[in-house]
Amino acid sequence: MSDALVNAQDAADKARALIEAEVNAKVEVVRLLAEAANTADAAELAAKDAATAHESAWTAALKAGWSEKELRATGVRAPGQVGRRARSRASASTTSEV
Repeated sequence: MSDALVNAQDAADKARALIEAEVNAKVEVVRLLAEAANTADAAELAAKDAATAHESAWTAALKAGWSEKELRATGVRAPGQVGRRARSRASASTTSEV
């Protein structure tokens, strides 16, 4: 048995600090999760707005007398088609080294 006596209040304070640190860490993770969800929601809304604007601009170009074939010849993609993805630096440098 130890010769030193433990102060009950000190032990209780240390226990409370350990529990509070764990709870605070869990709460912080939920805060970060909520921020990430809000960011994703905002990006999804922005993407929908951009798609709507793209469709409107395409329709306006057709109404102005452009044909779909002519518009595609300019390099502009039609609404609903997947655009080209930018390559990462790693894949771009790997391709150029070949």
